Amino acid sequence: MKLLLSILTLVTLTGSCNSAKSTLTEQKENMTQSGLSGTYSISQLESKDVSYEGLTITFNDSINHASGFSGCNTFFGNYTLKENTIKFGPIASSKKLCEPDFNNLEKDFLKALNEVSSFIAKNDTLTFYNQSTKAFTAIKNEASRPSKSDIVKDNYKKIAVIYESSTRGSFEHIEISKTQIKFSKDRSLKNMEIYECNPEDWKALNELLSNSVVENLDLLKAPTDKRLYDGAAHATLSVIKGDVVMMSPTFDHGTPPKEIESIVNKILSMAEIATKQ
Repeated sequence: MKLLLSILTLVTLTGSCNSAKSTLTEQKENMTQSGLSGTYSISQLESKDVSYEGLTITFNDSINHASGFSGCNTFFGNYTLKENTIKFGPIASSKKLCEPDFNNLEKDFLKALNEVSSFIAKNDTLTFYNQSTKAFTAIKNEASRPSKSDIVKDNYKKIAVIYESSTRGSFEHIEISKTQIKFSKDRSLKNMEIYECNPEDWKALNELLSNSVVENLDLLKAPTDKRLYDGAAHATLSVIKGDVVMMSPTFDHGTPPKEIESIVNKILSMAEIATKQ
C-alpha cells in the first residue's frame, strides 16, 4: 500500500512539474513569436487600478528601447530581455512638476519599473513582477498590433503609418492606410474617429514611404530634447509593412528628425484636412 501511495505521489508531482514547464514554455514561445514591440496601457499598479490614469509604455524590440507616460512626465530608457526575464534601466524622464497625486503616482510607477525582474505574456497582456510580487500589468493597445488575418487577406502588402504625440494632458493618435485615416485623443484607443483617405494624398505619402530611411527608423536621432526638460510633447512614427513594424525613437513633437520631416508633415496635413471635413 505504501509503495502504491509513493508511486501515485511521484506521478502527481511529475505531472505538476511537466505542467509548469509546459506553461512556461508556452509563455516563452508566445513572447518570442510576437515580441514586445507596441504601445501598452498600464491597467494595474501593484493592487491598485490605474486604468484611467493614462499611464503608457511603448517597447521597441529592434533597439531595446522603452518610453511612455508615467503620470506627470514622459520617461525613456533601455531594457535587456532574455526569455521571460527583463531589466529596465537606466530610466530617465522629463522634469515637469505636477500636483501631488500625479507626482506620487509617477514615483510609484517608476519605482516599480526599476525593480521589475520578470514578466508573463498572455495574449495581449503583460504582467511584470518584482521577484514574486506583481509590479504592474500592461494591456496592448488595439491599434498598435496589426491583425494577422488582415495581413494575410492583403497578401502581406498592407502598408500603414502611425504617428503619436503625447504630453501630460494631451494625446493624439493618427493612423493612415490606403483607405482610412483613424484619429483618436483617447490613450486607450477605444474611441476612434475614422475618415476616408484621399487617394491622391495616399499616393503622395506612399511615395515618401518608399524612401530607404523607413527601413532604418530605429537608427534616427532626435534633433532636439525639449521633451526631456520642460514637458514638451513627444512623438513617435511607426511604419507597418505587412507583419513588420518599424518604429522611430521618441522625438519632440513639431521637430522630427530631418530624414522623416516630409513624412511627418504629410501625415499631419492629411489628418488636419480629414478632421475638418
